[in-house]
Amino acid sequence: MDEFNVYVLGCGSALSMHGRHPSGQIIQYGDIFCLIDCGEGTQSRLNQYGIKPFKIEMIFISHLHGDHVFGLPGLLSSLAHLKRTTPLTVYGPIGIKGFLESIFTYTSQKITYPLSIVENDIDDIKTIWSNDRLEILTFPLNHRVPCNGYLFREIGHSIKLRKEQIEAHALTVDQIKAITRQQDVLVNGKSIPASVFIHPPQPRLSYAYCSDTRYDEKIIRWIGNVSVLFHETTFMNDKEVLANQTGHSTAQQAARIAKMANANCLMTGHFSSRYKDLLPLLDEVKEKFSHAILAEEGKKYKLRSLVNHGLQ
Repeated sequence: MDEFNVYVLGCGSALSMHGRHPSGQIIQYGDIFCLIDCGEGTQSRLNQYGIKPFKIEMIFISHLHGDHVFGLPGLLSSLAHLKRTTPLTVYGPIGIKGFLESIFTYTSQKITYPLSIVENDIDDIKTIWSNDRLEILTFPLNHRVPCNGYLFREIGHSIKLRKEQIEAHALTVDQIKAITRQQDVLVNGKSIPASVFIHPPQPRLSYAYCSDTRYDEKIIRWIGNVSVLFHETTFMNDKEVLANQTGHSTAQQAARIAKMANANCLMTGHFSSRYKDLLPLLDEVKEKFSHAILAEEGKKYKLRSLVNHGLQ
């Protein structure tokens, strides 16, 4: 079973205050590492948390506001200076290509590794990458500028063998291979079902990233039954008018979305710098949706633990 983890690099909004930094997350699925958003300081946060930027294969930018993208040119430049040779793909809304190419032009920055920049102008959900284990989709969010949400979703079950049963029946290599194909095996003249040697499949996991966005029930059709939902909670409930004006959401609005989407767990983030203490904000979330946590910078969240064993 592949690891499915989220590392929070930054959980703040526009200003770096109270020990919080602009948006950034690493999504790890097995040996696949992706970066979502790249606010100022992302490189130093990666170094601080021991995440090697060379591992990143794909970068997903939600929108072109500075707190989500100002760290990207520097990261791409550093990878060139460090002699990266493996391909890297950047996904984002319309404008991300012009943004990066203009910076490369005016700074005479040479990108020496294969770099693809993919723009997505969307009004519905769309698959943008997949393999036999994972698919990544993008969908529109309701912000002041074009903004993309992202959904990471398992599409297959990994087979986890019961080591003790295999040893007890002294299975051969060929028999073990048959088990991985979910074929029954013959042991001492008796046919034994493959299920005896395989752990029950775990539910397919999914992770949705929704930042920045107004309260918008339209996204529920795309994130329904998500395992873990990251939804911005920039403001507390008394700032609902301001949230709508600025294209953001309040604590209870995020909770409402999580409940209607039947999410297993809600992770809150993109906190306004006006709040030093975030516990009152979490309290407001939990009034409507109890399985909620605050995103904490520097923390690794194991999604299987969040879903299978409650909040960690």
